[in-house]
Amino acid sequence: MRRLLAALLLLALPAAAEAPLGRHGADPRQVSVSGLSSGAFMAAQLHIAHSTGIMGVGLVAGGLYGCAVDSLGPDGTLRSLAALATGPCMAVPARLRPVAAYAGLVRRLAEAGRIDPPAALAGARVYAFTGDGDQVVNGETVRRAVALYQGLGVPETAITLRQGSLPAGHPGHGWITTDFGGVCAAHAPPFLNDCDFDLAGALLQALYGPLSPPVPAREAGLRRFDQREFAPGGATRRHGLGEVGILYVPEGCEAAATSCRLHVALHGCRQTLAQIGEDFIRHSGLNRWAEANRILVLYPQASVVTTADFNPPRLTDAFNTNPRGCWNWWGYAYDSRYLTKDGVQLSALWAMVQRVTGESNR
Repeated sequence: MRRLLAALLLLALPAAAEAPLGRHGADPRQVSVSGLSSGAFMAAQLHIAHSTGIMGVGLVAGGLYGCAVDSLGPDGTLRSLAALATGPCMAVPARLRPVAAYAGLVRRLAEAGRIDPPAALAGARVYAFTGDGDQVVNGETVRRAVALYQGLGVPETAITLRQGSLPAGHPGHGWITTDFGGVCAAHAPPFLNDCDFDLAGALLQALYGPLSPPVPAREAGLRRFDQREFAPGGATRRHGLGEVGILYVPEGCEAAATSCRLHVALHGCRQTLAQIGEDFIRHSGLNRWAEANRILVLYPQASVVTTADFNPPRLTDAFNTNPRGCWNWWGYAYDSRYLTKDGVQLSALWAMVQRVTGESNR
């Protein structure tokens, strides 16, 4: 009986918290970000908002900055629509605005001091990927994202656009791998598609230049950390953030070592730890390249947001939910600042970057 009571007591206790995200002194001049689908849109948001602190971006099946914005008020208030996100941004590219309109939005936000000046993008590197079998995010969205970067001053020579078919066929909607996941044309969990193509290597080398060949990743390199300290009041789920993130630490980057770089990898919708486990983190191919080239890889996590996360619920809560665990690229959870440095998720991601680089005491 005593053993039974002790077991029940242990089950009733909250799970032990993960360790805080560590400081590794990564070179703040060598920070890059990439993402798939909603992660690609968020990667573009993080890059453009913090262009003075992020040197490159990888956009896989998404990424056009501000495409869900309906209007920007004179007081700087963003009005965004989920209908624009699911319509023009994803499936109906004919309804997208001209690239100049999105460039104008960037400049207005910069003039208001809400994002970094776009002049900083002149030194950026951009990698973009879209498969001709993607039925979720139309390739024109990715091409227009590339055109936006060009319009903001990124030299054509610093941009790599990979589109079309691959050795294994016509890529569907997912992160492309050499030998893991569903068939190349798939659009299904875990959203890793075996296309006989090393997307991780192509992306990282487009951003950082030639790298040493990949080596096996180390199990000891995977470090879970508590994301709750990066959310307002620790309320991660209310803001679409997971409670736990993962940092991959290559051998030699354990302590503060400014020779190590940092890459932030943002998963897509329905690809969080809670939804597919560690498949994206272990099988994207990023860790193999990171281990061979002293690149820390930060895997922040989004989460599902439902009406139950708002207390008390309001009539408009249904339009502010995030049932698929996407990153916030249309202003859900009542965050009208989501495109800017003041956005809840952008603030959290940037604070994580600064922790790993040692640029912040937080």
